[in-house]
Amino acid sequence: MNRLAAIAAWLFALLACAPAAEPSREAAATIVLYKRDDAASRALADYYAEKRGIPSSQLLGLPCSGAEEIGRDEFLVTIEAPLRAAFTKLGWWQIARDAEGRRFVASASMRFVAVMRGVPLKIRPDSIPAPVDTSREIEPGSPMEMLRQHNEASVDSELSALFAQADELAGPIGNPYFHRFAPILDVPPSQAPLLVCRLDGPSDAIVRRMIDDSLAAEKRGLWGWAYLDARNIRSGPYAVGDDWITAAGATMRRHGIPVIVDDAPETLPEGFPMTDAAVYYGWYTAEVDGPFARENFHFLPGAIAVHLHSFSAHTLRDPKIAWAAPLLARGAAATMGNVYEPYLELTVHFDVLEDRLLNGFTLAEAAYAGYRGLSWMGIVVGDPLYRPYASWSSMEPAGEPSNIWQRYRAAVLAAGGDPVAAADALRTLAAQTKKSMPLEGLGQAQAAAGDFAAALATLDDAAAMEKTSAIRFRIALEQIEILRRTGRVEDALAKVSAALGVFKSGEAQIVLGRIVLALKPPPPPAPPIPKQP
Repeated sequence: MNRLAAIAAWLFALLACAPAAEPSREAAATIVLYKRDDAASRALADYYAEKRGIPSSQLLGLPCSGAEEIGRDEFLVTIEAPLRAAFTKLGWWQIARDAEGRRFVASASMRFVAVMRGVPLKIRPDSIPAPVDTSREIEPGSPMEMLRQHNEASVDSELSALFAQADELAGPIGNPYFHRFAPILDVPPSQAPLLVCRLDGPSDAIVRRMIDDSLAAEKRGLWGWAYLDARNIRSGPYAVGDDWITAAGATMRRHGIPVIVDDAPETLPEGFPMTDAAVYYGWYTAEVDGPFARENFHFLPGAIAVHLHSFSAHTLRDPKIAWAAPLLARGAAATMGNVYEPYLELTVHFDVLEDRLLNGFTLAEAAYAGYRGLSWMGIVVGDPLYRPYASWSSMEPAGEPSNIWQRYRAAVLAAGGDPVAAADALRTLAAQTKKSMPLEGLGQAQAAAGDFAAALATLDDAAAMEKTSAIRFRIALEQIEILRRTGRVEDALAKVSAALGVFKSGEAQIVLGRIVLALKPPPPPAPPIPKQP
């Protein structure tokens, strides 16, 4: 053996004997659940555990069905009971009783759960048992009585209530972590849920890609556009959904993320050009549509994409059904959804979710801080430990900005988190880079601030310097939407007419034609002339 070979052998032996790196606090507190007799499910569990440094002793195989939907009894026997047994046998929790004899989780070493593809998704409705606690009277016809008529749930949300030590199964229970602003490891388990997310989707390859993209995005940062699709609801019981989306947009702008908002009642049209999509929040159609229905659409790696609908995640296996699975198939690293009818207030609050993500919380922490109830219909799909803005250690950008998104953020933060106040810096950035993005982001921010005249002028400047037809078309659609929103219907129609002469692809013509019909619906047909007797 020559000298170089001897040194190489010595280094290899030294590395082989070196102790494994200690897992992070979060990885040391994470359980990975997989289907025990499913080799593919176990392989995904091993892959995720290796990537995140989760000890193999924290992987638990469940003797469960491979079906997406199971019954309540099957859930209790094949999923919940094995997990409870593991918590007890392995000392993952300590159960105590309070002065009134009620059980509570005094301490727990495991706080996150990653459920792998292959484990059932949802628990079908069953007969409702009589309440164990009869001391609490429920008013007939009240919302609580309505909620108690349901015991269907997602598997994940049901498991998230494990720490509650509840005996009753019907209806949701309150989430003590709702609106909390604290890492889960700093919150006693008696005051927090078990944070359950699933790494699931239409294929094993998609799950692996979700894991890889999450880790990569943590290192480089999740840079790109945030697209928000609101519905222009200003009053009534559904207005809160738009409020959540609007507030999430305001938070992102303060953190230096450029935001594009569509406020029309309809979802984004299929021909809407969504470039560099890092975040998407929208609602409310049953099946995937708009840009996301196109085979060639793809999110940026690490993207967070959520569409709010009652049954948005009633399956994760078909990339063409509902919303959660299609969004994952189009490249999103994380999404959320509902397996059955959740009622609006018990869906995720987008504003809380985005605020926690931007403040460095994990996906699991951010999502559960945005859920009012547990033991209900919601699921969180993605790596529970994923921090999309991990490289953004503070509101101040670290180091010298290296791309236009970072430079945009630096300009906004230098203006106190106000893109409108950063107008001069953003115009300079657009001129230096010869990119329209800073101006388009500024125009959208001006519209959000209510300065519609400035917004239209800025978007004119953005269109004038943009060379890409698709982005110029998007800017035209944004201007049409601002004109519609402000009641300038004739001006909006004039803008559409001008756009019809410029953007002549069949797809653009269809989109513009539909806008004309929405702005100026045809008159109803005349009633038939009655026949003479």
